[in-house]
Amino acid sequence: MTQTSKSSELFQRRYLERMARVVERIEAEPDPALDLETVSAWAGFSPYHFHRQFRALCGMPLQRFVQLSRLHRAGMQLAFRPGTRVIDAALDAGYETPEAFARAFRAKFGQAPSAFRSAPDWSAWEAVSASLQTARNRTMVDTMTAEIEIREFAPVRVAIMEHRGDPERIGDTIRRFIDWRREAGFTPNKSRTFNVFPTDPRTTPEDDHRVWLCACVPSRFVGDGRVRVAEIPGGRCAVLAVNGPAMDLEEPAMRLYRDWLPSSGEALRDFPLFCERVRLYPQVSAAEALTELLLPLA
Repeated sequence: MTQTSKSSELFQRRYLERMARVVERIEAEPDPALDLETVSAWAGFSPYHFHRQFRALCGMPLQRFVQLSRLHRAGMQLAFRPGTRVIDAALDAGYETPEAFARAFRAKFGQAPSAFRSAPDWSAWEAVSASLQTARNRTMVDTMTAEIEIREFAPVRVAIMEHRGDPERIGDTIRRFIDWRREAGFTPNKSRTFNVFPTDPRTTPEDDHRVWLCACVPSRFVGDGRVRVAEIPGGRCAVLAVNGPAMDLEEPAMRLYRDWLPSSGEALRDFPLFCERVRLYPQVSAAEALTELLLPLA
């Protein structure tokens, strides 16, 4: 690599890091009316150019990203935090009145907030989630190999609720899993959270697709009619930290399999790819959320 290409790569990395910090701060900041001067100052860019820079990199205008991130967080609370009131979701998203929040929410999700809380339209939800994730991905510095570490994973006994079928309907299973955890006393603040991926949604027929939603349980727990008990086995794993909500882990998984594994010299163990939800969104902000993706190694 020439000196010029090294300098160019360094400049690009720094530029993306500055834009990534902006995206993180937007998702951590409750005010939906962030002005251009404030946001551009976070990155140290001129406000005269920043709106074009942001749109060119993230694929959407700044204010659209701000609004989508607020409404997405509110939708997460309504769908996955039982008992959330619409007015509380509205205020947390930075809206001064429930009416203004309801208008904006319906425009993006096609449902009133109360209707979404009762029976979410997951297709509209997935579209918003995908738009936000695409914008986040465009600010990511590709340091995949450097971020991966090989770690010894200790075995964990878990209760499993299996999602089977349409990947877009997994939200319904997550809602049932959340209800079970609350009733059984294994909420995320008391019990580690895992997902296991026995099948690949891109290649598996819809009826055969499965995801295991898991919560760590003690040895005395024997399961019930809604969950079964099994062990995530211990052993060496390649671990990739994924910052943000990580609603779709397909791209990080493909980077592990496609980019890291062939050059690592490692062999795979006979257990599926899995992850630990270390810090769960929306219990923390999107910027603070952390998922560790684990690839079992022989």
